[in-house]
Amino acid sequence: MVFLSPTTSTTSAVDVGLKRGHVDYYRHLSSEARARLPNPIKSIWKAAQVKPGTINMGNGDPHHTLYPICEMNFIVPSIDEHDPVQSWRSGTGEQNIIASYKDDPCALSLRTAFAYGAGAGLKEVRDALADLNDRVHSPPNHTVSLSLGNADALTKCFRLLGDPGDSFLCEEFTFSAMTNAALPLGIEWVPIRMDNNGLVPSDLERILSNWDEATQGKRPHVLYTIPCSQNPTGSTLSLERRQHIYQIAHDWDIIILEDDPYFFLQYDLGVNQSTIQQYGYTRALAGVLPRSFLSMDYDGRVMRLDSFSKIVAPGMRLGWVTSNSFFAEKLDMLTDSSSQHPHGMGQAFVAELLGSGGWGVDGFMKWILSLCNEYQRRRDLFMDVFRQKVAISGFATAEVPQSGMFVWIKINLEHHVRFSTSQTPTVPGGPTTNTADLMDELFRKLLNSGLVMMPASTFAIVDRTGTTGSHINDRVNFFRATFVGTDVTIRDGLTIFGRTLEEFFC
Repeated sequence: MVFLSPTTSTTSAVDVGLKRGHVDYYRHLSSEARARLPNPIKSIWKAAQVKPGTINMGNGDPHHTLYPICEMNFIVPSIDEHDPVQSWRSGTGEQNIIASYKDDPCALSLRTAFAYGAGAGLKEVRDALADLNDRVHSPPNHTVSLSLGNADALTKCFRLLGDPGDSFLCEEFTFSAMTNAALPLGIEWVPIRMDNNGLVPSDLERILSNWDEATQGKRPHVLYTIPCSQNPTGSTLSLERRQHIYQIAHDWDIIILEDDPYFFLQYDLGVNQSTIQQYGYTRALAGVLPRSFLSMDYDGRVMRLDSFSKIVAPGMRLGWVTSNSFFAEKLDMLTDSSSQHPHGMGQAFVAELLGSGGWGVDGFMKWILSLCNEYQRRRDLFMDVFRQKVAISGFATAEVPQSGMFVWIKINLEHHVRFSTSQTPTVPGGPTTNTADLMDELFRKLLNSGLVMMPASTFAIVDRTGTTGSHINDRVNFFRATFVGTDVTIRDGLTIFGRTLEEFFC
């Protein structure tokens, strides 16, 4: 179950209203997904797993006695340390060895991990992640499938739900590496306006209410959103906004792709130490982490994407998708006929780490809390140095992020002598300021000074449907900067930034 603080109601009017009705999931499938047949070999493989002791002479696996490996040892931090992240960084803490074996008992045998599997991933790992989901989100009637990280999962979701000519919804600034993946599929993006607190629900509702299918094509039926530490803006949606957005999705029959790799990296949490002592880290953290769209998903319209990239290591390329069983089956069919199942080494590691011989779920959550404390320290250092070296000039400002890895820095171009607000658009609805040109000039100036920050133009979604109003190039006066580097990187980088900014303006 999901553990909420005593002052938080676990049932809202939104929740009650959303329990009614039935969603036609089939109508949301792309033509490709409707036409795809199950991989017949995988279907037989799954059937062979049902009855123990079945003699399988139909598979193409090398026999496990011929695997040139019989044991894998993973050296990990001891979770018994008071602050495991700091102890691990300083080299003063104890280490634990968790092991996977081919022939000896363990959480996930290498016989299984290194053999061919099904697209959903191995049951031992899916069960462990479903248990983690249940403790944190308590999603009703949802299924876990593994992925090769969120990028793999998202591209498959786009293929699952989108046809050429479809329009999907997203924040007006978003992770363009992912939105670009949908463009070759013929999917157009419709940007939703944002403010300092993230996606604006009223703008989402305005777009859907004013949509004219005669001139704009089919009304959007998918919303792609990054609710925690939105990439690139670093904003985190409040509970009130999440409930409002979900209600809109319910009213307009929208599928929500909840891309949430930064969910566990939350700051200023105020974790109750007595709850930790009495119930453990999982319950204590679950009570203060943001409430996900998945946790309120009584309609089965949320496909949630989680990843180990930000909390363990990016190169693991392992994540998990939580969705209703109908979408899960279609997603698994796509995987069975494309990338195949996630890699065995990553699955073996996760199974041992979350198992009784490793950290367990509660130890994993203790690591998460320690990780949050370290990233919060770096965030605070970044903001302190920013105030001293950058904000003092008045040429740039930034909000303190509640979560994640990024600070969204606003460049106050209205103070620049060459800033123009009377530019004539070269195309109807085009930009009316020279914001994009000045920001490109500043980016190159920073690069020449030895500093790279990501310009907002990298993440800007251009509205091709005419629903947004003002052109997004008039609002690209931002940089995305990360605070997860070393203290030296933060100090030196912001010193260069402040100096170069003054040169640019003066």
